[in-house]
Amino acid sequence: MAENLIGRLIPHQGCVITHLGNDGIQVAGSAMTWVMSAGVAPFVCRPPFVFRVVGKTDSTNLRMHFHRGELIFNWEVNVRALRVHDPATAEQHGLADRGFITTNEWHVIDWEIRLDGMRVVVDGEVRFEGSGDYSGIESAPSVGPCFGSSISVREFTITPLV
Repeated sequence: MAENLIGRLIPHQGCVITHLGNDGIQVAGSAMTWVMSAGVAPFVCRPPFVFRVVGKTDSTNLRMHFHRGELIFNWEVNVRALRVHDPATAEQHGLADRGFITTNEWHVIDWEIRLDGMRVVVDGEVRFEGSGDYSGIESAPSVGPCFGSSISVREFTITPLV
């Protein structure tokens, strides 16, 4: 089983990480609500792996990052749209009715990044699949809020894929 890294995340961009005991951690941004604060893994990863977050948002913007890629759930512009930014190219995809997660409830989000593609699974439901060349990427995954939201995280794991 992969190590839960929530106690080892490194705050970035004005991020404030508060430990909540058995409920994990809260990740909040700085006083500047437009800053994408994040809790960053303490090491870099290379695909193939699964980046798992068990988390919740109080309102909008639970965001996961890897290299040039980003997943945005409850996007502030349209909470129903899933925003997927490709880790290799930063190409943006907007998927209608694929990005909403209920607020103040825990969700299991798996971002599977393989050498030749990726998949996003939320609570067992595939929300996105795409192809790409991720074989040369090395970066530290991160999770965070944006635009004044606050997120809580119970699990942040990186599991290598075979």
